[in-house]
Order: sequence, then C-alpha cells, then structure tokens
Amino acid sequence: MKKSIITLLLFTLGIFSHYTLHAQQQINLQKAIDLALSNNPGITAAANKVKIADAKNMQAKSSFYPKANILSKYLYTNNMPGMYPLLGVSVPVMNSGAPTGDNITMHPMAPYMNLDRDLLTFDLNVVYPIYVGNKRKNAVESTEILHQVYEINKAETSAQLVEKVKTAFYNYLTINDVINVYEKALTQLNNHLALAKKAYEVGLRSEYDVLNFQSKIAGFESKIVEFKGKRTVVATALKSLLDIPEDSKVTFVGTIDRFYSNIYLKKQLALSTIQSNNLKIQTLDGMKKLLNRKEKMEGAAQLPIAFAFGNYHIYHGKDFPPFDKTWRNGYAVGFGVKINLFDGNMTKGKVEEIKAQSAIINNYKEGMKLKLRFEYQKCLENISYLEAKMESENKNMALGQKAYSIAQVGYKNGVITNIELNDAQLNITKIETSIINIKKGLLIQHAILEYLNGQQQ
Repeated sequence: MKKSIITLLLFTLGIFSHYTLHAQQQINLQKAIDLALSNNPGITAAANKVKIADAKNMQAKSSFYPKANILSKYLYTNNMPGMYPLLGVSVPVMNSGAPTGDNITMHPMAPYMNLDRDLLTFDLNVVYPIYVGNKRKNAVESTEILHQVYEINKAETSAQLVEKVKTAFYNYLTINDVINVYEKALTQLNNHLALAKKAYEVGLRSEYDVLNFQSKIAGFESKIVEFKGKRTVVATALKSLLDIPEDSKVTFVGTIDRFYSNIYLKKQLALSTIQSNNLKIQTLDGMKKLLNRKEKMEGAAQLPIAFAFGNYHIYHGKDFPPFDKTWRNGYAVGFGVKINLFDGNMTKGKVEEIKAQSAIINNYKEGMKLKLRFEYQKCLENISYLEAKMESENKNMALGQKAYSIAQVGYKNGVITNIELNDAQLNITKIETSIINIKKGLLIQHAILEYLNGQQQ
C-alpha cells in the first residue's frame, strides 16, 4: 500500500512538472517569428489566393483542350396543324440522284399520318480549337503571372508581420532590460540604506539620510511596478501577434545587447537595392505584366478562330424518307472558322481602358519609389542620430561610473552627502536606460530597412 501511494505521488509530480514546463514555455525571437508566420490568418488568406491563381491556370489550360459533350433527348409529341409546310405535297422519289418516276405525298410522320409519336435523339459532339489568335498563350501566361503576384503579396504580408513582431519583441526586451537596471540600482540603494543606518546608529549620519534613502527606494520600487505593467501590455500584444491564448504563461527571452551586437555585421543596403527588392514594387510590376497580357487577349478578339469538329448521332422517329420506323445513325467531321467582323469599337474601348490602367500602375510605382526613398533616408538619418547619441552616452557612462565610484568612497568617509551619492547613482541609471533605448531604436530602424528590402525573417 505504501509503495502504491509513493508511485501515485511520483506520477502526480511528473504530470505537474510537465504542465509547468509547458505553461512556462520560453519563446525567443526566431520562434516568435515562426509562430506568427504559421498562425496569422492574413498569411493563410494570401496562401489561398495563390491556390486561386493555380485554379485559374487549370481553367485557362482546360478552355483550349478538346471539348466533348453528349446530348440525348427523348420526348413524346403530337403533330400540330401548320407545323409541317410540306404536308400533302407530292415529291418525286429519287434513286442515286435520278427520278424513279414515282411520287410520294409528304406526311408529318410516316407511316403514322397525323398521329402522336415518340422521338429519341442522341448526339456526341467534339470540338477542338486549332487557332485562337494567341489567346491560349496569353491566357495561360496571365494566370502564371497572377500566381507570382499572389506569391509576392503573401511574402509582403509575411515581411510586414515579421517587422511588427520584431518591433514588439524589441520593446518587450527593452522594458525587461530597464527593469533589470532599476532592480540593480534598487539593490545598490538598499546597500546605501544599510550604510546610512549604521552611520546613524553611531551618530555619523542624521536620520534624514536614512529617510532620504528609504524615499528613493520607494520611488524605484514604484517605477519597477510601472515598468512591469508596461511589460505585461507589450506581452499581451505579442501574444496577439503570435495567436497565443492571452492566459498562456509564456516568457519571451533574449537581451537587447545580443541583438544589437549583430546588426553592424550587416552590409548597408543601397536605395537602388531596396527599390528592386521591395515587395510592393514587385507587386506593381506583376500587375503591369498582367495588364499587358490582358491587352493582348482583348486585342486578339477580332482575329479569326479556327476549329475542328466531329459529330456522331443516333435518332429514331424523325420525319425523313423513306418514312419507316428504322433507327438512324451517322457522323460528321469538318473544320470551321469564326470571324468577328464588327463589334462597335467594343474591343478598341477595352484595349484603351487597359492601357489607362497600366498607366495608373506606372504612376503608383513612381509614387511608391518616392515613398521608399523618403522612408529609406529617414531610417538612415535616424540610425546616424542614434549612433551619435550612443557614442555620447558611452562617454557619459565612463565618466558617470568614475564619478559614482568617487561618490561611494566620499560618502563612506563622510565627505559628501547622501544627495550627492544619489545623484551619482541616478545618473548611472539614467545613462544605462538611455543606452538600452538607443539600442532598441537602432534595432527597430534596421528591422524597418529589412522590411523595405522585402526580407521575411
């Protein structure tokens, strides 16, 4: 019995441990990107558009394959007065194209004059277009271009989503790192408080010093609570982007420093490269190609269409000499040509409409290039500003750390007041927080550049 209880406890602990591990899942940036790309409904919709293009391609190819159909009818009908114009007319009976000398009177239905009758027809038709004025080629190529456009649209959706995930992830890590800075400063303040209390006990410091440190500690604790609240908000936004349930207990892991150390390994992108790789520009190029194919298809509407056809038929009950009840069957094969002579400028109007749409696409493309140039220059200027600010803050950090070390020694020896020590420490905290935010700003600017360049990771 005792052994069974122990086994049950171990099993229960195993389940609990597994649940805890799953509940406290850690997600790094790459995993966050992968989750977003796999769960986002926008990407799923874009993927379904690609399937639509593939289905259109199948339709375009099928429309120029041979077409076969069967038409069969069975009906019961009666002879209506005036329905047969040859009723009662005497016509000669022919043999090999020559009259035999005999005549026969035409009836609406032989050999049952003016009676109701059954009628059965069966036709097998085959039609194969031989020449369609390049419509076949342009129709298939149009669907292939449409496939490319939808693929690019899917990639654009992915790239945009990745940029949003990176921005949210960097914001989360920034807040996390700032909390660490404040917690480190809080630890130092508690150490200063301990020193102040000892000095107060022996009469070297006043109670004001103790109260001042306690006030600063309370301020830092309040600030940490505020940052944790902001981190929760950002985490909720990240979960939404990744399609993770809001109540899931996940931790986003990483540090701004690690990502920041990698961004300078990337070669600076030229504007011409970005304009060439930008997915929105590529989408416009694809749409223009699509319109060019459509223009050719509409222009070919007036070209002749040649086709071959075949027919096999079976019928019973039709009113043809020699007016008996025999089943009939036969076939017909041949070629046909269809020529549209005049359509009232309909084709010309469609072609002109497509040309105007193509011109609009060109205008959009030029406008997009201008927008890209502005966004590209803005990113470069922001990066230049942040890099200069980083250099300045690094210098300030070196000076601040030196000043803080001197202040610590001075406070222990009673040379300076707690206010001067606090100021030295707060200066360090301020600079560290500023550096973290600068690193985040640089990472976000590079993420924007990557998005403009069409990168999806």
